Amino acid sequence: MPQRAPDSERSGVSQSKSRSLGLWLSPLLMLGALLLVFALIVWFIEGNDRKSKQSDLSARAKTISGTAQLTLEGNESYLTLLALERATGKLNQSLFQQRASRYIHEHPEMINITWVDADLYIRDVSPLAQNQQILGLHVDLPEPKRASLLAKDLRLPVYTRPFQAIQGVTSFEIWVPVYRDDTFLGLFAGVYSCDKLLQQLIWQVRPRSYHLSLVDGRGSILASYPAEKDLDQNLFKEIRITPEDSGVTLRIDRYETGSEWRLVILKLLSLVLVVGLGYALWNLKREMDERRRVEEALKEQAKTLEQEVRERKAAQEHLQDQAVLLEEQIDERWQAEEALRASEERLRLLLDSTGEAIYGIDLDGNCTFCNRACVRMLGGDSPDQYLGQNMHDIIHHSYPDGTPMPRSACMVHQTLQEEQGSHVNDEVFWRADGSSFPVEYWSHPQVKEGKVIGAVVAFIDISDRKRLEEQYRQSQKMESVGRLAGGVAHDFNNMLSVIVGAAELGKRKLEEGEPIEPYLEVITNAAKRSSDITRQLLAFSRKEVISPRPVDLNQLIRESNKILARLISEDVELVFRPDQGLWAVSIDPSQVDQILMNLAVNARDAMPNGGRLTIETRNLQLSGCSHVHPDAHPGDYVQLSVSDTGEGMERATMEHIFEPFFTTKELGKGTGLGLATVYGIVKQNKGFINVYSEPGHGSVFRIHLPRLADPNALGAAPESSAPSLSGTVLLVEDEEMLLWLATQLLEELGFSVIQAQGPREAIAICEDPGRNIDLILTDVVMPEMNGREMVEKIREKRPEQKVLFMSGYTSDHVVQRGILEQGVQYIPKPLDMRSLGEKIAEVLAGK
Repeated sequence: MPQRAPDSERSGVSQSKSRSLGLWLSPLLMLGALLLVFALIVWFIEGNDRKSKQSDLSARAKTISGTAQLTLEGNESYLTLLALERATGKLNQSLFQQRASRYIHEHPEMINITWVDADLYIRDVSPLAQNQQILGLHVDLPEPKRASLLAKDLRLPVYTRPFQAIQGVTSFEIWVPVYRDDTFLGLFAGVYSCDKLLQQLIWQVRPRSYHLSLVDGRGSILASYPAEKDLDQNLFKEIRITPEDSGVTLRIDRYETGSEWRLVILKLLSLVLVVGLGYALWNLKREMDERRRVEEALKEQAKTLEQEVRERKAAQEHLQDQAVLLEEQIDERWQAEEALRASEERLRLLLDSTGEAIYGIDLDGNCTFCNRACVRMLGGDSPDQYLGQNMHDIIHHSYPDGTPMPRSACMVHQTLQEEQGSHVNDEVFWRADGSSFPVEYWSHPQVKEGKVIGAVVAFIDISDRKRLEEQYRQSQKMESVGRLAGGVAHDFNNMLSVIVGAAELGKRKLEEGEPIEPYLEVITNAAKRSSDITRQLLAFSRKEVISPRPVDLNQLIRESNKILARLISEDVELVFRPDQGLWAVSIDPSQVDQILMNLAVNARDAMPNGGRLTIETRNLQLSGCSHVHPDAHPGDYVQLSVSDTGEGMERATMEHIFEPFFTTKELGKGTGLGLATVYGIVKQNKGFINVYSEPGHGSVFRIHLPRLADPNALGAAPESSAPSLSGTVLLVEDEEMLLWLATQLLEELGFSVIQAQGPREAIAICEDPGRNIDLILTDVVMPEMNGREMVEKIREKRPEQKVLFMSGYTSDHVVQRGILEQGVQYIPKPLDMRSLGEKIAEVLAGK
């Protein structure tokens, strides 16, 4: 029977196994920990490597798709430009072929540009040589037909989905409709080759590392480059480059490159580590206890050394990776900077081409950019003069009166604070030379990623607009003064009629040599002088009744030259420069005399030491007239210029020269109505007047009268003899004093007078068919009804009745705006016996 081992021996063996197991357990645990750390490092490096590749792939895809989208947007803009020129008739077939073929040559991604008429027939294509086979064809392919009809309905550019073109290539198209107002003329189609478009994009990537393709909405490949092989199915990026409904998408994939060499090195290091640890464990087993401390020390040193080696190698590999990435980033940065410079140049050209001044500021109000119009308006030399400068302190520091403007009151500053745009109609900016000018400006915040980073300000110089507004206010003031003057003159004329008439009647009743006769003469002369003043007021207010007719200004001026020569002094030279072939105008000849007399007298007084008075005429055509005068309208005008070499006027004087009773002459040497009369006459005849003068350089008055529409209207007035003064006159006047006075004048002239104190009484008198009435002398403005309405009712029974109207002024329907209608006879107040007799004789004679 076998013998059992003693218990002590078994115990020794157990202890030996326990010590042996303890010696192996610690290295094994350490080896497991090292392998785990190594696995984590490898996993981290590989994950970081994949993230880097994915980020690089996304950046490249965004850059390439941006280029593709810019290309498509540029081509769409060009087709829209062709559509606008076709709509306005500027683009004919020859010009289309010339421009489109050049554009296709410069943009090889496009196959052709096609013109399709309103019935969807292809009528023109460029380049013509390679596409003649499609001329005359109807657009029947489903996708082009769908897109063209949709573009027609929407009046917007529409992309097709990818399809097989007649030329045998995979393509897609953009259709741009052409409308003239609401009339559909046809469409322009730009045809793209998917292969050629991809060839224009491939230069931006390294073909050995990346694969580019265009796919449709279903994922089918339309074009690809280079050959599709060994693609990493987890590393790709897709970006749509056409609108969603057309479905052309750019896809970029990365080739599988196998295991990276740095990962191989790490695995080899891991193997070396495992072998080294195995050797160490074998040595530990041989030497056991006596060399345990030494082995442990050596083991720690080995671990430290190996860690340093790994760290240095990892650092070296990381630096190499970073060097590659840095090189790629430098290349991408260079391309991005080139694109940015091109974009900045386009933006600079756009800003410098606009007429409005534009500048930008940061949050501190310092200038970040400004265009040429801004530099020009501010009187600067270059944009560098303002960059970095505080624009508020330089150009917007004061109110128009020079009072300093705090930044808190500045609307541009408030734009930055309140983060919303503002608009200011009228403030002043300051130029580099210290002068100010009025501006209207708009300011808007610049927002980046939801945060205000500055503001952009656009402004315009409104000096011309303010000048026109001031002229308009002056014109309105003149209109108001004119209405007041006309009303005063009307009432004054009624009173003068009584004074003049009573004085004349009184003189006729006196015996020759009566002592009171000189006094009556003084009253008559003073009343006539007052009548001249009221007539000038009426002319200024454009309520003087006139009889315009077609006239030749040259002829009227020649006839007035003799009188003008007597008005001016001998040391003033009178020069007349008529324009040959001068157009006719419609005006009362007496008003031309008034204009010339008043301007000549003013010119004479402005040249006390002699000089030259020049009168010129010429034909003038005006188109855009707002800069000429607020009252000017496009059309043909005859210009009458009166200039002198006198003392001239300051601007402050020129602003008031057309106001009534304004004069710079000494007391008693001027009424202040001369130029006001000229102004009123010109306005009454639908013209306008400009004045230019400088102290010491004389003055120029330029009067513009509308050309007469009928150039053959000039003719001489017929002559007829006046009949004897007798017959029956029906006198209609609502003012009792004037009724009595007019009755006395008519009876003195030899007429029988029937009085009527209003229109209804006059109508009742005329209803008696047995009454013989040779003439009705009636006031125009009366309480019950006006004179025109009364005459219309009387002529229902007496259609041939002769009528003479009288008034201080008239603005009713009979003499609208102071201009007599055809066949209306009129005499102004105040009435005197001689003028009344002549006018009645003229009416009775049928003139």
